[in-house]
Amino acid sequence: MEDSAFNHLWQLLGGAIALNPDAFRLLQTLRHQEWVAVLVTLAAGFSNAVGQGIILFVNRVRPFRFILSLLLSAVLFVVGWVFWAISTRIAYDIAFEPNATWMQIGSILGLAYAPQLLSFLIAAPYLGVPISILLSIWSFLSFLTGMEAVLGLSAWQAFLCSVLGWSVLQVLQRTIGRPLKKAGQWLKNTAAGTPLVTDLKGVEQIIKGGVLPRRSDRQD
Repeated sequence: MEDSAFNHLWQLLGGAIALNPDAFRLLQTLRHQEWVAVLVTLAAGFSNAVGQGIILFVNRVRPFRFILSLLLSAVLFVVGWVFWAISTRIAYDIAFEPNATWMQIGSILGLAYAPQLLSFLIAAPYLGVPISILLSIWSFLSFLTGMEAVLGLSAWQAFLCSVLGWSVLQVLQRTIGRPLKKAGQWLKNTAAGTPLVTDLKGVEQIIKGGVLPRRSDRQD
């Protein structure tokens, strides 16, 4: 019987973090690779939500809704993974021979989110932004490593495909994806029980004044 990816989870995570191409090759040979990709992405999304939890604190979100908001953010992170994998598949088909499956690209991208498991560190004062940038670059390099290893692309081909995929994603988000973005924000506000203030000016106003802005002044 073919081995399960869950039996090699720590090996796969360590390899992705270390930018080891063998980890991505191994993942392609294992059962449940798609579920491991979902698990890593979900955990990375939750870690990212924890790192940005200060926004929920500032908005005085109640404990139950705080946890609910973290879980929802993790789920929406997974939705973002799906769309990025789809856009990368589209870019790959356009730029190269259409011989890669969505499962291959999706599992590569999911495992490449392994460095984002450390996203909770972005809550560190003064270091949050640099850490966030570092983890994003780290994950991107991990994605390139996986694309090279699994799809047999050169470094430049993998880079081109990833950038094209990201570009397609940006276009989709700004066109047909706009209603989905609004729906996502509505879900976040619903989970938090209040329209969340997320812009820097609004957050500063709350911290300095100790009061939430009027509903009409809040960001949609």
